[in-house]
Amino acid sequence: MAPPSPTSSNDRCPICKSLRFFTQNLTMLIEPTCYHSMCASCVDRLFGGGPATCPYAGCTARLRANRFRQQTFGDIAVEREVDVRKRVHKVFNKRPSEFPSDREWDDYLETVEELVFALMSANKTEKLAAEDRLKAYEESNRPTISKNAERAAAEAAAFFAREEAAREERRQLRDAEVRALADERADAEDGRRRQLEAMARGDMDAVERIKAEVAARAAARREAAEREASRVRTLRVGRELVLADLMTGEGGEEEEEEGVWEPLGRGVVEENGLFGMLETGRYGKNAWIDDFVARADVSAGGYARDEWYERVVGEVFGGLTVFVGEEEAPMVAASPVLVEEV
Repeated sequence: MAPPSPTSSNDRCPICKSLRFFTQNLTMLIEPTCYHSMCASCVDRLFGGGPATCPYAGCTARLRANRFRQQTFGDIAVEREVDVRKRVHKVFNKRPSEFPSDREWDDYLETVEELVFALMSANKTEKLAAEDRLKAYEESNRPTISKNAERAAAEAAAFFAREEAAREERRQLRDAEVRALADERADAEDGRRRQLEAMARGDMDAVERIKAEVAARAAARREAAEREASRVRTLRVGRELVLADLMTGEGGEEEEEEGVWEPLGRGVVEENGLFGMLETGRYGKNAWIDDFVARADVSAGGYARDEWYERVVGEVFGGLTVFVGEEEAPMVAASPVLVEEV
């Protein structure tokens, strides 16, 4: 026989002996410390002034009024197991993608089940050992636990946002359809009235013209409804993409370490095998460059004497490896027509 539900008419408060049969508004509550049940009136009377010991005989648990809640499941053992699993999964919240193989993921799940079983065990020593094991794991994996908790919260928020967006899309489409139907009926009624008036005058050309106008407005309304539906769908897809990007950011991808900036590109160095520069201070005096570099507006930008010498030498020797004949030969072979025209 199935156990009675928490709201059945057989509920009876074990403290004040009140029956739901005589007290229709009787509300039974439990406290997750010891899972002993009592009515809301007893909770207010016994724990309204602060924490107190559980009134059950032999129970020494200290209970608080703000921790009492209604029982969800008919079996108190199921209620307790659900609470234990929620507590454990808040700490052991890794995902399959964090494991290199399915075997390691299965071992992780087995560890979670063993811990849940130990926390629900009647053996006090085994239960205390499981509590210590849970606290030790939480302390050693706190960053990972926090990151996964934030990711789960982001996924939940994204799910509810998608649901709300879908409901809003259906509402807007429904309202647009209702407005379009009302406009179509009003336009058809007006067109029918105008056609009857034109027939009464004997103007058949006006009747055909009115029919064409009504048909054109109906087609325009259908196109407008399709555009509105497309706009609503586009907005929904855009919101989903934004949420997906946010969830990807919450996924905790490691930031790439910023290296030294290389102006010519990664791995490209500015070296020249044709000439080399002397050490600083071995160049002769030059009145023009000395006066130029000594100017405050020039030196403030970082311009140095060595850079000027290097630029001048580069301009002098830069074309030594360029042979005009060899450079023109491939061009002549590739475009003979242009060469002949020239």
